[in-house]
Amino acid sequence: MKYLKIFIIITFLIFSVSASAEFYKYVDDDGNVRFTDDINQVPEAQRAKIRSYIESENQEPEEQEAAQENKPEQTSEDQQTDFSDLSDDDSESLEDAKKRIDELKSEIDEEYKALMEERKQLAKDKKQAKTKDQILEFNKRVESLNKRVAAYEEKGKDYKAQVDAYNQRVTRQNSKNQTQ
Repeated sequence: MKYLKIFIIITFLIFSVSASAEFYKYVDDDGNVRFTDDINQVPEAQRAKIRSYIESENQEPEEQEAAQENKPEQTSEDQQTDFSDLSDDDSESLEDAKKRIDELKSEIDEEYKALMEERKQLAKDKKQAKTKDQILEFNKRVESLNKRVAAYEEKGKDYKAQVDAYNQRVTRQNSKNQTQ
C-alpha cells in the first residue's frame, strides 16, 4: 500500500509539470496575417516558413483585469484612418509633407506597440481560457487582433506610398534646382 501511494504521488508530480504552448504566424490566401495555436490551420505550403512563438508567463489575475480595464476599445473606424496620398502638384510644401509623413510614422509605430502588447496579452490569456465560453471569447479577441493587424499593414502600405511620392517630389525639386 505504501508503494502504491508513492507511485501515485510520483506519477502526479510527473504529469503536473506545466507545458509551454506555441502559436504560429502565417499569411492567409487573402493576404491577412493570422495567428493560431493549431499547426493544422496553417496552409501546408507555408508550414516550412512559418514563424512560431512561445507563450510567455502569465501576469497575476489582478494585473490582467487592470490592464483590460485601462485599455480603450478601438473601433474599426479608428483603426482605418484615411490618409490622402501626396499629390504630384506642389500645393503642399515639402516641409509640410515631411511633417505629415513623420506624424503618420509616429502613429504607425504607436499602433505597432499596441498590437504587440495585445498579442502578448492574448498569449497570456490563452492559458486562462478553460470553458467553452472563455475559449469563444478568446477566439473573438484573436479575430479582432487579426483585423487590426490587417488594418495596420494597409496603413503601412499607405505610408510607404506616401514616402515614395515624397521622395519623387524631392528628386524632381533637386533636378529642377540643378538645371537652373
